[in-house]
Amino acid sequence: MKRILYVAKNELYSLFYSPIAWILMIFFMILTSADYIASLDAYTGIYERGGPALMALQNLTAKLLSSGNGLFGSVIRNLYLFFPLITMGLISREVNNGTIKLLYSSPVRIREIVLGKYLAILCFTLCLLFLVCLTVISFAFSVENPDYGNILASLFGLFLVLATYAAIGLFISAVTSYQIVAAIITFGVFAFLSKVGELWQDIDILRNITYYLNFGGKAGRFLVGLMNLRDFTYFLIIIVSFLSFTIIKIKSDTESVSGFRKAMRYISVIAIAFVVGYITNKPQVNMYYDATREKIFTIHPNTQELLKKMDGKLEIILYGNLLGHYYPVRPAAQLSIIAMWERYLRFKPDIDIDFKYYYNLDTSNYRFKNKPGRTLKQIAEEEARTYRTSLARFMSPEEAGKLADIVAEENRCFFVLKYNGKETIVRTFDDPAFWPGESEVAAGLSRLVAADMPKIGFLSDEIERGPFSDRLRDYRVIANQLGNRYSLVNQGFDFVNVSLKNNEIPTALTALVIADPRTPFPAESLEKINRYIDEGGNLLIAGEPDRKEVIKPLFNKLGLTFRDGMLIQPTEKYSSDVVFSYMTDTAKNFSPQFRRLMDTDTKYRGDSLHRVALAGASAIEYTEQSGFHIDPLLITDKDLSWNRTAPVSNDSLQLNLTRTAGDESGSFVTAVRMNRKVNGKDQRIIVSGDADYLATPQLSGSKPARYNYLYGTWSFSYFTEGKFPANVYSDESIDNKFKITVDSIPTFKLIFYWIIPAIIGVICSVIIIRRKRK
Repeated sequence: MKRILYVAKNELYSLFYSPIAWILMIFFMILTSADYIASLDAYTGIYERGGPALMALQNLTAKLLSSGNGLFGSVIRNLYLFFPLITMGLISREVNNGTIKLLYSSPVRIREIVLGKYLAILCFTLCLLFLVCLTVISFAFSVENPDYGNILASLFGLFLVLATYAAIGLFISAVTSYQIVAAIITFGVFAFLSKVGELWQDIDILRNITYYLNFGGKAGRFLVGLMNLRDFTYFLIIIVSFLSFTIIKIKSDTESVSGFRKAMRYISVIAIAFVVGYITNKPQVNMYYDATREKIFTIHPNTQELLKKMDGKLEIILYGNLLGHYYPVRPAAQLSIIAMWERYLRFKPDIDIDFKYYYNLDTSNYRFKNKPGRTLKQIAEEEARTYRTSLARFMSPEEAGKLADIVAEENRCFFVLKYNGKETIVRTFDDPAFWPGESEVAAGLSRLVAADMPKIGFLSDEIERGPFSDRLRDYRVIANQLGNRYSLVNQGFDFVNVSLKNNEIPTALTALVIADPRTPFPAESLEKINRYIDEGGNLLIAGEPDRKEVIKPLFNKLGLTFRDGMLIQPTEKYSSDVVFSYMTDTAKNFSPQFRRLMDTDTKYRGDSLHRVALAGASAIEYTEQSGFHIDPLLITDKDLSWNRTAPVSNDSLQLNLTRTAGDESGSFVTAVRMNRKVNGKDQRIIVSGDADYLATPQLSGSKPARYNYLYGTWSFSYFTEGKFPANVYSDESIDNKFKITVDSIPTFKLIFYWIIPAIIGVICSVIIIRRKRK
């Protein structure tokens, strides 16, 4: 050990008595702090300006320090360029100066020489980390409640990365006696290891090897605070392997051995590294630690519980359509897709992920029009050629249809989850995120392990609105639009049409929806609905002002009436029958998740008047009876709207109407919640004075902002007692406020651009001048 320390001390003398190391430290300090200060300037500006952009300030520790665009990401990007200049002379300088022969003839072993020089470069690495820590200290004084666990884990990950760089650079320095060549080769090896994960991913036999060797992904996970045994072992394997290569190379230069024997030494090291890497790469062996305070890289405890309920193997199959969104699911992306599921593999290692590819198109697809006369197979062959693949690896529509209902899935790319004889679909979506999030995955897992999933029935006999049609009056967008991640079908809900002509209302329904019936109920159907209510069934009723008589028999049973007339609220942007009602606290408390969303919206947008747009609505009057407790959910603004009792034409509604003598003023209730106990069950009923609020035209809009989609989603959630959509919301981070202002940024620039580099320069000058005097 003394000899190792002696070699390290001499190497450090050589390093710090040269201006190169000091100059690199100065440039390193300026470049890394420049990226950090630029981000700090941007985020402090956002913080001071306030508003909705403040939502981007969650987890400031991750954003400013440990993310790819943060300080530590900047360190990796800059040292990627500088580190070869530090390591290029570790061995090659000894060869050029002739001192390597003195080392060979000394009592110092080759292993001790290599480890001593490696220890020296690690000490220099610690000097660089000290400079990084100066920036981290400034961050700690700039932000409230920094996540120190995340910072320490990131610094440890950064040290591992630099230690790996050092081992690689040391070996390259032993390969050639030319320092510049060593620097260039080292840079090339760094580049290769950073990009190798993207190479040959379409070749099955090489895919796993190159992906495992990928340096960037493993470094990225450590830097953001997600540590795991596999990645830690990867860095150790690379470090030990290259140190071993260095020892073998130097030792081979001093011995007269055959090329075969030299090769076998290298192969032995590679073989051991391969075996260790193979073992630690298995999910069953891997262990994780999320060092972030809010556990931002860990799935929600509720999702973890779903996985714990599975005592057998979970099989996940991705079906990718060549003629759909193929690029994200292509074979070259398979390991990236598996990495996406790693959050779940962490808690259930026995997940098998498989990939199946097919081709199919709807007959209305543009490809048939652009390529007239071509068959589906011919179109698929041409498309496969553009991806440099063969159609032979894709199933025909008939073959794929035997395994999954690809037509029902609209020929999309989707996952099939199979467990214990049950299977369900988890979809990809028509938005930039594309992949399912934790909420959608949790919904799929619930379908496999939960005894009961929410099933919503839509009455369909009297031309009511339904969940499956694309007509503007219907509810498909919020209920059953497959490509919309927020559609309830992707959040765990199932929908069915219910006919009462020859059937009873199914007892398994979570709720029955009666939306805008247009014809009177037959006596037999009305009797079945009344019986469903008496037995404690949940209900959502939405009526329209011009069909009050149709809904009246149900209202009479519930103690409700539609007030005569139509609510009016003239605006410049919308017709006068579009009334913006305010959500009451009762509505905002449909579930804890909804309450949090509304509170967050108020906090960052400053809007406490959460509006729901109703197009052509009636006011609801109620009397509590039959044990029901009734609470308003939506109320109108008494200053902006009124109730017009006189008839009004559709043409007139397009104008800005004014109050007349017969109009009724006041704040009117437009939706209510009713609940009571029936046979030990909490019966829940929601009634609305408008049926358009869940139809496509009213779901979104601005000026004023409307919350129809959220209100509708959590109205259905109310029937599930808040269990669906899945609660996967994490706590708000506490490192989301700054102690400084934008006026502090020039001071930071002065310190990190001038003062600290000047101090480094002064120290460098003192050491070198004193050395020359001696």
